[in-house]
Amino acid sequence: MNTPLRFSKNGKFKIMICGDPHVKANLTTDLLIRKDFDTQALLKAALDETQPDLVVLMGDILSAPSVEEFRKGFLRYTKPIRDRNIPLAYVNGNHDHDHESIIPIKEMLSIFQEYENCVAFNATPEIENSINYYLNILSSEDDTPKHNLWFIDSNNLYPDRTISKYDCVHDDQIEWFEKESAKMKEANDGKPLKSMLFQHIPVPEVYNLLRYAKPWELPVAVKGNGVRSDKYYVLREGIKGYLGEGPCSPCINNGQFASWKKAGNIVGAFFGHDHMNDFEGYVDGIYLAQNKLSGLFAYTDGCRCGVRLLTIDEKEPHLFNSEMIRFKDLGLYPTSLGPITSWMSDRVSVNLTIARNVALVAGGAIAAGIITKKIIDKKRKDK
Repeated sequence: MNTPLRFSKNGKFKIMICGDPHVKANLTTDLLIRKDFDTQALLKAALDETQPDLVVLMGDILSAPSVEEFRKGFLRYTKPIRDRNIPLAYVNGNHDHDHESIIPIKEMLSIFQEYENCVAFNATPEIENSINYYLNILSSEDDTPKHNLWFIDSNNLYPDRTISKYDCVHDDQIEWFEKESAKMKEANDGKPLKSMLFQHIPVPEVYNLLRYAKPWELPVAVKGNGVRSDKYYVLREGIKGYLGEGPCSPCINNGQFASWKKAGNIVGAFFGHDHMNDFEGYVDGIYLAQNKLSGLFAYTDGCRCGVRLLTIDEKEPHLFNSEMIRFKDLGLYPTSLGPITSWMSDRVSVNLTIARNVALVAGGAIAAGIITKKIIDKKRKDK
């Protein structure tokens, strides 16, 4: 992209954040065709509603059986963005790393860059198997950087699964972040250049926005993940948004959040990964927000999937506005969901699915028990 990101004449910069699209390149069934139609409807309506200056995809973007099929799926999914000539950025998710046997992340980046308004690039080629970069937002009046956007690769699975399922941002990535932050600070008259950060897997500190559920709150609480799986959580008082599942953060903490505090430049950090969560709030002066799934391909919450609109102010870069815009808010009706599942809440839908599966297993066990008893009774009679 030749044209840099820039605040508009009204001093605002709008970012539309799309959580975990999970697009399927091959639409092999009627249901997948309808899921794609609904996902495209959400994307088109949200773009028209928000009129963003940048679109950010939060990882777990697209799965395909080959590089060429990935390219076709990418072109199909991003057509509404490309038709409107909107700058596009993204971060890698754990499933993007999962698919590296089919399409390595650097080849995936090259396909994104075939779109002339793609702003993603690899600023850390020296860091193995990781794509990290940043983008300045320039003043509406001149070429002075007024804000910055970080895009961090949160990697995939932790090498020792007995310690943590998910990996964390590595030490060399944190060192790069701190080094580049220091350069920006020096160029900004010794003041940290205020920044937003985007990455797929949330830092463990998102749990600071939650609290342990009281006994009477357990029916509406969620079970934690990993080392926190023995506890149930609800949102702390005053925290906005929805908690639909326990955040799947790493079970180890290597100091990424602490490095943000040290640099003093991160105003807010935005995450994907957990499809049903869109809660947001401050932890030690840094705004942390999860982004709900932006489509209907993967498990989600019916027509409550959506996008987040983030609006940054040029004159007061530490101030911003964040709001979720959901499928149903845009006046859309899903073709891939039934009349009941379209309107039930995330957790009710998931709990019903779990209950159904348990019932099927239990029913199978009962049936097997009846059959076994009949066989035993028959054998006894035959003796």
